[in-house]
Amino acid sequence: MQSLSAASLRESLLRLRKGPALARPTSVLTALTPEVRAHLGAPGRALPGSTEEVSELVAAIERGVAQLSADQRAHAEVDFNLDDEHEHPTLTERQESLAQKLGCAAKTVRRHADQALETLIYVLLADQQAIAGQSVKRRQTAPGSGLLTFWRLTAGARVDIVCSEIPEDERPEYAAPSDRNYLRYAKFADLDTLIYLRTRFAQLSPDVNVRDFAPSEYYDTQSDVLCVVGGPPWNATFREFLPMLPFHFEPHPLGEDDPLVLPALGLMIGPHWTAKQELLQDLAVLTRLTLANGTTVFLFGGCLTLGVLGAARCLLEPDRGSRSAGYITDLIGLDDFVLVVEARRVGGLIDLPDLSAVEPLLLLARAANEPFTAVVDNTSRYPATSRTSS
Repeated sequence: MQSLSAASLRESLLRLRKGPALARPTSVLTALTPEVRAHLGAPGRALPGSTEEVSELVAAIERGVAQLSADQRAHAEVDFNLDDEHEHPTLTERQESLAQKLGCAAKTVRRHADQALETLIYVLLADQQAIAGQSVKRRQTAPGSGLLTFWRLTAGARVDIVCSEIPEDERPEYAAPSDRNYLRYAKFADLDTLIYLRTRFAQLSPDVNVRDFAPSEYYDTQSDVLCVVGGPPWNATFREFLPMLPFHFEPHPLGEDDPLVLPALGLMIGPHWTAKQELLQDLAVLTRLTLANGTTVFLFGGCLTLGVLGAARCLLEPDRGSRSAGYITDLIGLDDFVLVVEARRVGGLIDLPDLSAVEPLLLLARAANEPFTAVVDNTSRYPATSRTSS
């Protein structure tokens, strides 16, 4: 049997969640295509159109919904009319009911619901393949699907990248729009990270709409995902988020390190150098924040450019990144977090830990805008750590 595509399953589920959805179980017979019904049902066990087939299809979808994280499961249960508290005859009414309970806009609920649907698609594909006897593990869905969920790269998602910019007095002449050889990207700092993010996002989800900006160009607030690249000294957009964060980078003159400071933990951590001033390790600092309007913000920081690039690569590499992202999700689910790992330079290569094998240097998390607390703290192993007065 030819494998079912995610696009085909998506179209059927979109039809199913309209109207009464699973509150009327026979809806599966009209909303799901024969191809989808054959995939989700147990082969040869029920006649097409029978009550047995209806029961099998409903059970398969409910089993998939049950495997989602708590937040996504809540949205999926409302979408498919499985939550008595929000039972209504139309999808719009159900989503508006949930939005009223959560105290947010219906638009926010729709965004989270679409993210939950994308996860459910891959869960159902993997779940049914496993039932059919194929070697597919529960967490190993379509290639990169775990990263798609982690980075919120749903189909059609709007992703804005705001990359740090070189101060005007440090820029080359051709970075000015008035120059005859003007190059827009000449004013961008952390350009390696910007290119890496654009490349990986395109590889993972060609359907996402990715735009890039310098902080001085960025005034939009309508993105689904906002990636802020580069620390506060050269990124004004990063500075806007500092009041929400449990850390800051202590500013030093150009040419000196800007160490990472965590006041609540009484820690100051900086790059690690040899006696000959050769860089051994930098700190890669990745932060995830969820705004009230539904936008997910990722902040990529580091004491040096090595750390900024490491923050991007740590959870985006095809294999290691997927495992590391799974490690984070297993620990904290969808909560906001601050991840700190060591980034080492070996010649021209960047050496980053696989978090499924080596725990991070530090992981802080919070739920529902509560204060960040330490989930994992291995800062004692890092040589360039000092204690401060909190």
